[in-house]
Amino acid sequence: MTKRLFVSVWALTVLFAVCFAATMAAAGDGMTIISYQDNFKAFAASDFVKRLTALPEWEPFFEVFTKTCDEAIDKELSRENLRRRLPDQIANDLRLFLESGISTKKGIETAFQHLEAVIFKLQADFDDDEIDENLQDITDLLRGQKKELDLDFDGLLAFIIDVNPRSFLTFLKYFREKTDYQFLRNEPNGDFILKFDFEYYDHDIEFCCAGIKLNTGRYAILFSDDDQIVQYSKAFKTGRYAEMDTTQPQKELILEETCFLFLDRQLKRAKLDSNETGFFGKIKKVKAALHEANSVTQLEITADMRTGEDAHAVRDLLTGLSAFAQLNVTENSPERGLLQAVQINAAGTNVSVTAKLDNPELWKLIAKGLQQATEKIKK
Repeated sequence: MTKRLFVSVWALTVLFAVCFAATMAAAGDGMTIISYQDNFKAFAASDFVKRLTALPEWEPFFEVFTKTCDEAIDKELSRENLRRRLPDQIANDLRLFLESGISTKKGIETAFQHLEAVIFKLQADFDDDEIDENLQDITDLLRGQKKELDLDFDGLLAFIIDVNPRSFLTFLKYFREKTDYQFLRNEPNGDFILKFDFEYYDHDIEFCCAGIKLNTGRYAILFSDDDQIVQYSKAFKTGRYAEMDTTQPQKELILEETCFLFLDRQLKRAKLDSNETGFFGKIKKVKAALHEANSVTQLEITADMRTGEDAHAVRDLLTGLSAFAQLNVTENSPERGLLQAVQINAAGTNVSVTAKLDNPELWKLIAKGLQQATEKIKK
């Protein structure tokens, strides 16, 4: 039952990606600016998740949250709203699915059963003269200068699952083969690569997806562009991603140097960097990770600075901010106890902030937050 539900949810997810995704164009020689890996299933068994779900405040929050999501989805995806956005056949099939007993709670529980990992990599073109057009579009949108955003997705979005992605291809019945899509690879009962190219409400939709058989009943479904999809498919079969360890409870986000060069340039263009210190330009990389050490989940943020002096300056700044924050809370408060447990260190060009998530003060704050969130959602 759960696998059938997962197949249905995934088919609809892919369908929405096709209908509502922004243009996915050729990547060229773009540089990686953001990467993310989430060992989803393994993290579900982590010390942090066990502690979270054991809290008395968790179950009331989860019930209220999922119920409210169901009500919002049912309202937003009413038959009338769907027919305004989608062809009648798709709108009718989607409503039948929503009315078949699917719920947010069931969807979350099913994802935890079948989704092993999520991998994301975003690329952008960036040099000394011009910034990447996608990053400029995002900047203009945040400034309110654009009402619509055409974002070219250059990179990779991948899901590792235990269900054969061929079962998701039922959504192809809504598209015209060799007109809206074509198979670039279609091995009998094996791997496939699909390329989509069509118009939707005056937007050009162009991207590729692939289904790859891995080992021991595992599969990968990939989204990228036609210049990179074959390369990524090989990487999951025999390359760097084939040997990737997804068994450790871990979430990892990496912001590359290009991100900070972009932020530094935007501040200077907006004349917000009045001292010309170029703080963001001093950062080479930032890595944030949730992982387990000695069976305890901990958060670790590490910044790689350009010089050792910069690393020590950032350490001193963070230490000062922590001390200032402690002055603004009561002596025996959970906030002060939590701040005192955070470790801030510098070594070479690296500065790190580490916090073990077994701190009793932290769990007091989480329990309080869940209780407050439950009350706000009810209102």
